[in-house]
Amino acid sequence: KQWYQRRVRGLANFLSLHRAKRCKVLGITTVCGNITTESSYQSASILVKEVLKVTDVPVFRSSCSEFNDAHASFFYGNDGHCGTLKTQSTRHFTPPVISSEQFLIQQLTEKRNVTIIAIGPLTNLHRAETMCPGVLSRCREIIIMGGAIYEPGNCPKTDMVSEYNFGMDGEAARCVVNSGAKLTLFPLDVTTTIRFDIATLLNRSSRTKQKEFYKDCIEGTFKAMVYHGESELEDRRLTIHDVHCYVYYMNPTLYTVREMYLGVEDTGRVVDIKEEDHPNKTPAKVAFSGVNVAQITEMVLKMFE
Repeated sequence: KQWYQRRVRGLANFLSLHRAKRCKVLGITTVCGNITTESSYQSASILVKEVLKVTDVPVFRSSCSEFNDAHASFFYGNDGHCGTLKTQSTRHFTPPVISSEQFLIQQLTEKRNVTIIAIGPLTNLHRAETMCPGVLSRCREIIIMGGAIYEPGNCPKTDMVSEYNFGMDGEAARCVVNSGAKLTLFPLDVTTTIRFDIATLLNRSSRTKQKEFYKDCIEGTFKAMVYHGESELEDRRLTIHDVHCYVYYMNPTLYTVREMYLGVEDTGRVVDIKEEDHPNKTPAKVAFSGVNVAQITEMVLKMFE
């Protein structure tokens, strides 16, 4: 069973597993990250209900992340997909009565064996832990795409001191890291080391019903990377940070991980600390490299089929 903390571009991965009954996606929560709180909810709803035609997975809106709306970078455009979602639907969705954080508390209170896949800022998790202390420790595991330990950061809000998701809400990141929950962290130290050939991605996605959507999204993402200096125009490969959480969830043996006691500074910068300095004396697993890059790449390519 899995609850999914949304970053829209990585969403299709788990929904494909849900359809194949290889996991049960309990719900998708949205949060302000690269786009605003409301845009995040609308984009996720369009992707799930209109593009992917998934009708049995609810989408929830954050009630606590609007304070960050002014800091959204719009790295991938106003819809988080380089404008591609505008061509898919103009429908406006009304959010459920309960919020993202309320849904999280409800599910973790009622169910066991729940994994959280957190690939956006950790604002919702922070609020849930604040409202219901100890609730995050009920998770089977929280797999987080976020943080930078030895690598430079990429968050404009903190003048590039920290990774984007942690930098957008450093207080939330510290709360989750100190919660005592079982954490596996995918920092920039690993997510930037494997890149995916665009021509191959386009070829694989051309076999799907959503081929035009994938094509526009892949090309748009590459243009954004070039514009922001994350790639050279001649190097047609994508860095897709989100997908490593998906691959790890399916096959954790494909990554080298080590246990570390982590601290989080006010800026969201992650630091390696001593056991005696950690509030809960609970180490996190931190991924640093892919054991089998070819196998990781093939798993990612299959997502586009």
